[in-house]
Amino acid sequence: MYYILITIFILKIRIHTKMIIDNSKNRIQGTIRAYNITTVWFACFFIASAAINAQETAKGKTGIVRGVVTATVAKTPVAGAEVIILGDTVIRYTAADGSFEFNKVAAGYRTLNVSADEYLNYISESFEVIASIPTVINVQLDDVQLSAVTVTAAAPLRSTVESPVSLRRIEREEIDLTPGANRDISKVIQSTPGVVTVSQNNRNDVLVRGGGANENKYFLDDIEIPVLNHFSVQGGSGGYASLVNTDLLRSVNFYTGAFPAALSNGLSSVMDMKMKNGNDDRFHGKVIVGASDVGATINTPLTKDGKTTFISSYRHSYLQFLFDMLGLTFLPTYNDYQFKISSHLSDDDEIYAIGLGSFDNNRLNLGIKDPEESRRYILGYLPNNDQVSYVFGLGYRRGFKGGQFKTTLSRDYLRNDLFKYTGNDESKDKTLDIRSREGNYRFRALVDLWNLGGFRFSAGIGGGYGSYDNKAMQRVYTGNNYADHSTHGKVDLWRYDAFAMLSRYFLDNRLSVLFGLRMDGMNYSGKTSNPLKQLSPRLSMAYKFTDKWSVNATVARYYQEPTYTTLGYTPADGSAFNQKDGLTYQNVNQYVAGVKFSPSAESSVSVEGFYKQYGHLPVSLNDSLPISTGDLTDYIVGNAPALSAGKGRAYGMELSYRHLNFFNTVVNLSYTLLRSEINKMDAELRPIKNEYWASSWDVRHILNISAIHKFPHNWTLGAKWYLTGGMPYTPYDKELSSQIDAWDSRRRPYANNALYNTERTAAYHQLDVRVDKVWYFNKWRLGFYVDIQNLYNYKSRGQNYFFPQLDANNQGIPDPNRPGYYLMQDLPNDLGGTILPSIGITLEI
Repeated sequence: MYYILITIFILKIRIHTKMIIDNSKNRIQGTIRAYNITTVWFACFFIASAAINAQETAKGKTGIVRGVVTATVAKTPVAGAEVIILGDTVIRYTAADGSFEFNKVAAGYRTLNVSADEYLNYISESFEVIASIPTVINVQLDDVQLSAVTVTAAAPLRSTVESPVSLRRIEREEIDLTPGANRDISKVIQSTPGVVTVSQNNRNDVLVRGGGANENKYFLDDIEIPVLNHFSVQGGSGGYASLVNTDLLRSVNFYTGAFPAALSNGLSSVMDMKMKNGNDDRFHGKVIVGASDVGATINTPLTKDGKTTFISSYRHSYLQFLFDMLGLTFLPTYNDYQFKISSHLSDDDEIYAIGLGSFDNNRLNLGIKDPEESRRYILGYLPNNDQVSYVFGLGYRRGFKGGQFKTTLSRDYLRNDLFKYTGNDESKDKTLDIRSREGNYRFRALVDLWNLGGFRFSAGIGGGYGSYDNKAMQRVYTGNNYADHSTHGKVDLWRYDAFAMLSRYFLDNRLSVLFGLRMDGMNYSGKTSNPLKQLSPRLSMAYKFTDKWSVNATVARYYQEPTYTTLGYTPADGSAFNQKDGLTYQNVNQYVAGVKFSPSAESSVSVEGFYKQYGHLPVSLNDSLPISTGDLTDYIVGNAPALSAGKGRAYGMELSYRHLNFFNTVVNLSYTLLRSEINKMDAELRPIKNEYWASSWDVRHILNISAIHKFPHNWTLGAKWYLTGGMPYTPYDKELSSQIDAWDSRRRPYANNALYNTERTAAYHQLDVRVDKVWYFNKWRLGFYVDIQNLYNYKSRGQNYFFPQLDANNQGIPDPNRPGYYLMQDLPNDLGGTILPSIGITLEI
């Protein structure tokens, strides 16, 4: 009956959705009416019919769960540990080698509880059990003497001595089923307190606690990932969609404060992602067909003994075909790949290799017949774009009694090409030609000792070599007319860092204290070469009043080098200006304190306050504004003369409630109140005390409410409602923008920086819903989902478009009353008002 009702509901859908597609503020409005509805009807009918036919076949399918329980410090098997799958009555006890195995475990998402004498109880993150392959869950138990007295907390709710505040662990179930995210990790973390994902513009700009999108660091299996998204804005992060295939992820730790010293410093957040290892006993394949792309995953052992495994994925988008049929102005195509090869040389030694990459291109759709005026405007300035990125890395882990040794070596690369011809005619001169390359070799090694006379101690070193080469020709306005300026920026530099952390419990294990130290340097200039000038101390403390109540705090200073686009800037006129004379590391002092209440192992309530004090922000000599607050929809952010003189601040409060199993529902609620400001600068580029502009990330309010409920027969229903305050923006300089030479050089309006961020868009809110259904069979798995973003079709409006009136030849119309000026017009700029439905099918064998 469920399937029949769903079929009738879907077949009644008529698509009358106004679709607004945006690429770097290039909004195209079109209407889809009853588009290919017969095909949709047939597909839905086929899926529902197959479901009815398969219901009895798939009912009651079970799988195998097995693993090994070991002691974290001693690295020895834990025999006799009690292992329970929550929601089941079957109990297993580990063998002498620490192994356990469950047969006939009901398929679906499950959680393990492991307990043993003298060890802290462990509740695992959620994992999926399927009938076709065994699920392997290895567990490490902490010694009671080394852990604070507390009730058992499920893995996603556990804090650490290093990060007692501002840590969000994201489990497998949330990654797979979060509404509106479509398994994009940048959108999954939107439910984290203090986080805004700017997705109304079809971008993944992650803003954390009032910081910019380029203040975040990303790691995959301890290897830095400098480019996380397709069509990334160089120097500004963001992009259309995430490169990382979340099907290959095992866990995600997202830090909005109290960053681990071993990881390169960001100023606002650090995301630490861990990949799965491949299956160790049989081949497993998966195909997924989504709304915008198709992908395949391979998961298999490479050796008969299963000690060497391989897992990989490849995805290809077909948006260009849909966009062409709809008559949109741009035709994007993206591809990405990801893999991991891991080999257990012994019980204590593992070596692995990972890869992540993309190759994307975006072309203008010049074949549109009779485009409307707004589309002609967008075609007038939008460039073509080709982008290639990759990361390849090697890692080695060696476990020993009481600790471990880890080292990584990696190579990453980005090629970013943008070009545009006058009038989009390839027989004419180019008005834009940017060919940018950046690459890095990185190395890191650390030793972690878990019980050194009651202390835990970690220390390590890192470094590497980086290069940047940017050849750019761009038509710019010089004040009287426009001219083509060519630049060639080039940087080669060596980096080096060292770090250490020391922690211990006191007062009968109720008080934990960690002190960490990190220092970074690079040979870019005399201002950056001495690592002692970038000394980054951090102190974290947590005190547990009872097993359910704790107060936590951290204070730290973090450093981050300017982007390559700023470090490598070279003036167009060949002047003696030297960028190296004025640049150094930017920094932030972070203060965070909070209270946490854990009423049960699967729930927590927390309140945190934060204050971030920024210094040495790179300020553009062109407009006296911090480069990081620039328009992230520009082609490249930061390619300007700059001085490390800017200051700013961000502060606020977060309230969060999380429950992993509230009547079979995963619940997340969070509210953030924040302010983000930058100091005004005087004529000599000195910060003016107590005078501030609102930063571009000053949204003031963030509210997230999400729930994912599991029904019988492997149905899930999820909903997410979120609200963000309005984004600040700067009014246009309409006088300058109307000048013919000024407009023709840029083909976009100029900002009136005397009124920087004095205007604000309206608040934005949206409801996303998602329905998933999975059928489990003996040797395969079939999944189906429907995801609808902005269900109630909320409409919001951003800063208006402002551009010349155009004639039939797409040329601006001069103002007959003002020689040298165009006749200008304003057009509404819709940021929302789009219902975005998507349907996906997954097949696993």
